[in-house]
Amino acid sequence: MSTISSRERMLAAIRHQEPDRVPLHFHTFGFTPPAPLRWANDLEEAQRWLSLGADPWLWSRLPLRFHPEVRVRQWEERPAGAPWPVLVAEYDTPAGALRQEVYRTDDWETPDWPEHHDGSQRLELFDDYNVPRYRRCPIESEADLQKLKYLLCPLPDAAVIEARGAITERARKAAELGVLHVAQGSSGTDAAVWLCGVNSLLELALDRPSLFAALLEIIHAWDRRNTEVLLDAPVELVMRRGYYEGTSFWSPTFFRRYFAPHIRELADLIHQGGRLMGYTMSVGVMPLLADLAATGYDAHYLLDPIPNGARIDLAAVKAAFRGKVAVIGALNDPITLEHGTRAEIRQEVHDAVRLLGPGGGLALSPAEAIFAGTPWESIETVFAAWQEVCAYPLQ
Repeated sequence: MSTISSRERMLAAIRHQEPDRVPLHFHTFGFTPPAPLRWANDLEEAQRWLSLGADPWLWSRLPLRFHPEVRVRQWEERPAGAPWPVLVAEYDTPAGALRQEVYRTDDWETPDWPEHHDGSQRLELFDDYNVPRYRRCPIESEADLQKLKYLLCPLPDAAVIEARGAITERARKAAELGVLHVAQGSSGTDAAVWLCGVNSLLELALDRPSLFAALLEIIHAWDRRNTEVLLDAPVELVMRRGYYEGTSFWSPTFFRRYFAPHIRELADLIHQGGRLMGYTMSVGVMPLLADLAATGYDAHYLLDPIPNGARIDLAAVKAAFRGKVAVIGALNDPITLEHGTRAEIRQEVHDAVRLLGPGGGLALSPAEAIFAGTPWESIETVFAAWQEVCAYPLQ
């Protein structure tokens, strides 16, 4: 029986200490466990994972609240010749209207995407699901940036008080369970992709770099305000998204010029508040190892060992991150867990612990999540392999 809590184990790993064992964490996205383990909410989910010996988190998030003068209208159109109906959202701001148009494709409702499994036809401003289905993105011109400021505005005092109360209650429940309390504070370039789409944002960065930089600055100011709110609440790990900031999309030069300064500024702010910072980037990591380590964040979340189908050098990751950045990840879901053999799953677990575990700084977690198509048998294999090698001191 372990004498430390899951929270203490995870914090030790992030701080490059060797706890009783390597933590094991599962981020779920559309995943349904077998009947005896079914959960109805994230509290029950945390309890189920704890009962199996894993290390779940409880998450808090700040609400997205527009300026009080913003009016939002949504409807559906059926343009002649269009392959699908179009969902339209119009955000009427004091600086003018922003319009968002997304094709309602045949797979708009799917069990694989939690926000799209209940038949809702509502558009959200920020949604990965929109990006490949855009007919018209909200941000297209310099004039749109002035409108955007009314959507990414400071939370009103009443909303801040309400959010802090909710976060404090989540922290209390996390403490009762003995699990880590984590909050999403920053969206970075991911928000820019949600607003512009991938191709349009890349074109913006190349053809109109001043407009690209101005967009990122507006998002960063919003990120910073949100982070400050979280630092006035009982949160232990403050996260920044960076799914779209890797070299699958940008050159290392772009990362150093546009993204690294914002990450570094947030890391300094979070550390001044006495908290830890996590950063999520699953692919496009390897050319950036030294740059990432230099930005000062504490935990790299959801590192994929087989991004885009090619296995990375985990020894090089350990050499670059040792004593600076902990890794939470190092397992692959879509290739290894969904389609691999038991032997391949076992080998991936053993390799991750052997190469990244010594000296602490590792929590195993499948990247980017376990999904609707992840077999439970693969999860059982992960547990079995992890139990063979997880105990410190590592053999």
